[in-house]
Amino acid sequence: MSSDLFMEFLHNQNRRLDLDAALKREQTLDSPAGAGMTLGGRLLVNLASSDYLGLANHPVVKDAAAAALQKYGVGLASTRLITGTLPIHLALEKTIAQWLGTDDAVVFASGYQANTGLFEALLGERDFIFCDELIRPSLADGIRLSRARVYTYRNRDLAHLQDRLRRSRTARFRIIATDGVFPLDGGPAPLEEIYRLAEQYDALVAVDDSHGIGVWGASGRGTHVELSVTAKPHVITGTFGHALGGGSGGFIACPSVMATWLRQRSRPYLTSTALPPASAAAALKAIELAKQADKSREALMEKVRAFRLALERHGFHLLPGKHPAIAIHVGHATVAQKMTDLLYQKGAYALGFCHPVVPEGSARIRAQVTIGHTDVMLENTAAAFAEAAHAAGAPLFATPT
Repeated sequence: MSSDLFMEFLHNQNRRLDLDAALKREQTLDSPAGAGMTLGGRLLVNLASSDYLGLANHPVVKDAAAAALQKYGVGLASTRLITGTLPIHLALEKTIAQWLGTDDAVVFASGYQANTGLFEALLGERDFIFCDELIRPSLADGIRLSRARVYTYRNRDLAHLQDRLRRSRTARFRIIATDGVFPLDGGPAPLEEIYRLAEQYDALVAVDDSHGIGVWGASGRGTHVELSVTAKPHVITGTFGHALGGGSGGFIACPSVMATWLRQRSRPYLTSTALPPASAAAALKAIELAKQADKSREALMEKVRAFRLALERHGFHLLPGKHPAIAIHVGHATVAQKMTDLLYQKGAYALGFCHPVVPEGSARIRAQVTIGHTDVMLENTAAAFAEAAHAAGAPLFATPT
């Protein structure tokens, strides 16, 4: 295949995506991405941000980042093992471990790198991974990079998971991988039951809790605490890009012996430039604020309840839940695209998700509530959703699957 033919092939693929209303287009912001933002010269209610606690533009977080920038410069220009690590990296790792209840933590340049650097460093051909079918893409990519045998189980289906585990007698080591909160519907994994199965079948549990940490549980410690899981966390991965300041960086919180091994063998840790000092400082300050934000989390949950009630009053059927990421099911991908366009016209910015990100026929629009949204914003947005659904022909009263 010549290069011209290849470019023509890619052009046709892009065109097909466009015709199927699946071509993603990035928007250029004219302001910070707060609860309200300016896009294309228009003021919009932002329902596409994971900045649940409003820390991305918090003045204390920005001051911490600026101070680290002045003290340490833009970055180390190399990996931590080559150039050396900074005290702020060590402080961040210690804080994460103490906060989440693990022995140690390893910080990466992104949440994606944390997930892609976990399994390939730990597991070999004799090992088995059991993963929920709806795990986030970075976790799925990390699993694919390992040499372990991979067995998926139906979303949150404990009987299916147990059947998989029961058939794994030849495994050397076993890991169960799941999200803490599934971000496309806001529902939690049944972690207490998963840990019971892990104990029964001698498995480790690895949880990506990117959408739970900071938002759920006393002191923002995440889904484990929210669900009152009695077992000590085995492995927790996460990002600083959501509730913890919205910046770059991610982590693996785990037993100290595992952390030591990851620092020796995890390829993203070994080969990627270290997390910039300003990002580390921002994350450290964001964690400090998140730990003290129980009242803010209560206020956020009240906003979530109010928004859900407003949507239900307008005829939407929602899956039960209380996470600030709320899925409005609309069925077909073209309907989701029409709705997002109509919402934009009405002053609300939200994103639609369709196959293959979600199952065929279960396209949805996700609305993420943050502490910065006012009651008026949420009431008006719920009305805009209803108007857009009617105009786009969405099955407003259909029960989500």
